[in-house]
Amino acid sequence: MQPKWGQEALASERTLLAAERTFSAWIRTGLAATGGGLAVARALVFKSHAHEVLAQVIGGLLVILGTSIFVYAIVSYHRACARLTQEGPSRTSLRAMILMTAVLLIIATLVLWITLQ
Repeated sequence: MQPKWGQEALASERTLLAAERTFSAWIRTGLAATGGGLAVARALVFKSHAHEVLAQVIGGLLVILGTSIFVYAIVSYHRACARLTQEGPSRTSLRAMILMTAVLLIIATLVLWITLQ
């Protein structure tokens, strides 16, 4: 029995919504890593200069990790949208996701610059 067009469209929409939920989960993870890096590098007070330098290095690495998670999230979401487009019609918000990721990358770069100063 062949599924009707309506069922295929619903399945495509569910898959797109799942991809968007996954994207937002990756963004939350990247934000947590970036915020954690800033907290480690700037919010903690150390008595030793060596510990302070180590905290700045760890903070910088966490910000870089958060940034790479942002990039991974948008690449993964783009691939999911491309698969859905090949399988059938779908309405994607890829431009909005790319814009959001670009803004987050700019913010993460500024946080890294603040962290390493």
